[in-house]
Amino acid sequence: MRAQMTAPRKVYFVSLGCPKNQVDTEIMLGLVRERGDRLVDDPEEADTLVVNTCGFIESAKEESIETVLELAQIKAASGGDKKLVMAGCLSQRYPSELANELPEVDHFLGSADMLGLQKVLQGEAKRMGVSELSRRAYLYDATAPRQTYGVGHSNYVKIAEGCDRPCGFCIIPKLRGPQRSRPIFDIVSEVHALVEQGTKEVCLVAQDLTTYGTDFKERGLAPNNLEDLLDALNEIEGLKWIRLHYAYPTATTQGLLERIAGHERVASYLDVPLQHLDTGVLKAMRRGYTEKVVRDLVDRIHDLPSRVWLRTTMLVGHPGEDEAAYHRLRDFISEGRIDHLGVFPWSKEDGTASAMRPSRVPFEVAEARAAELMEMQAQLRLRRHQGMLGEVLEVMIDGVSEESEFLLEGRHEGQAPDIDGKCYVCDGTAERGDIVQARVINVGEHDLVVSMDLERAPDEEALEAAEDAAL
Repeated sequence: MRAQMTAPRKVYFVSLGCPKNQVDTEIMLGLVRERGDRLVDDPEEADTLVVNTCGFIESAKEESIETVLELAQIKAASGGDKKLVMAGCLSQRYPSELANELPEVDHFLGSADMLGLQKVLQGEAKRMGVSELSRRAYLYDATAPRQTYGVGHSNYVKIAEGCDRPCGFCIIPKLRGPQRSRPIFDIVSEVHALVEQGTKEVCLVAQDLTTYGTDFKERGLAPNNLEDLLDALNEIEGLKWIRLHYAYPTATTQGLLERIAGHERVASYLDVPLQHLDTGVLKAMRRGYTEKVVRDLVDRIHDLPSRVWLRTTMLVGHPGEDEAAYHRLRDFISEGRIDHLGVFPWSKEDGTASAMRPSRVPFEVAEARAAELMEMQAQLRLRRHQGMLGEVLEVMIDGVSEESEFLLEGRHEGQAPDIDGKCYVCDGTAERGDIVQARVINVGEHDLVVSMDLERAPDEEALEAAEDAAL
């Protein structure tokens, strides 16, 4: 009764890191709403400040700490009346150290402790609320009080949590715990509810989508896998695109690829982090596959009867990556078989096997390699875009463009939210979530300009640039 009698709290959130973290934040937002508390956009106005942190790599850790310290200053300026909560992966990784070094923080919650915010808001929580991670650790379900944020017609759905893979460079198993998957009926129930609220696109996320269901037998659940899940989701009327982030190379089955290429509602898009091409580096990374596996997977994707857009990430500067290994990777990228690419310098993370390896690559060398690959990819993608001039695409409208109030912006099927570029719609009218037919009339390295006037020809300058590039 005491919780209901207290005045509503005013809560301010900062969510850092990946889409999986965003889903966790949305659970906490839902808790605030369910209690009758109020979300505010100004930290000065709030009495509770929450930072959902990322602890994946050094730069993410630094951003998390800087954000917490900025809010701690606001708390101090208020006379200490505000409560500061540090949640998520960084709290999970260093609970004791952070508790000692950050006396300004009133409460710590781990990566599976979103529901712990309720006790914080009720004034009943201990300072340390970081739980141990196991197969039984919390994983949200369709009944969770989730409040999504963003464009509304596109939402992330987390189908599993944690990871059992032994990749040498990755700290995720320590941050998120072991693999634990949601039952198919529960995911389908959540997606049905999202579609009823106006969602047209769901982006399925997990640390590894392709190990979905591998923990079911141990937990006494029916033996289902990702293919079964896609079969079920493909039956949901009103859903337009089911987008997949992230697949593991050795677990990307032919059945999965056939569903991506053939199922009506599964987007022709796959995000599969390859990490490298060189067999020696892949072995040092403990990835469990070779250059041949990478090339075979890319071949299988390109051999599908319909186009599937391929996104991947590469990690450069891993211990043992000599010039020959890097050149092998660079030559592979230069073949132009990757549609969307992210490249990151290796980050030494305490507690990982890679952190103990010799043959370190200087960080400035790794940064230069990453920059070179990204510049090469930009030119390759420009040429790919030039080849799309005149093509008619289905474009999902995300809203009025931030570039100009006279433009709409959206994405075609091969563009995921926030990471793969945009389609700028230069004419016509549409609402958020609408799917429109639009012709490509101009292109850049990252984005496309499209017209809803399907009789409109591509811009002459764009055609001339494409002809010059072809020569």
